[in-house]
Amino acid sequence: MKCPFCDTQMLQGYLNCSMMIWSERKHKISLLPDSEEKYALKLEQPMLSPHHIESYCCPKCKRLIIDTSKYDHNLE
Repeated sequence: MKCPFCDTQMLQGYLNCSMMIWSERKHKISLLPDSEEKYALKLEQPMLSPHHIESYCCPKCKRLIIDTSKYDHNLE
């Protein structure tokens, strides 16, 4: 995949994490979105191992591309 920002070939890999949310605002204590908030990515806390999210990383501009379509979201 070519980076949409700088046209460099991206590296395919994994974002290794345990609990994550992408939302419209910063969360200070809890990662749970409130009922009014839009979010594009929400992962639950795993029991024994971290989540591995397939992603692409640009070695030049250091940006990540993540396909969030298979994760819980409320962007409809």
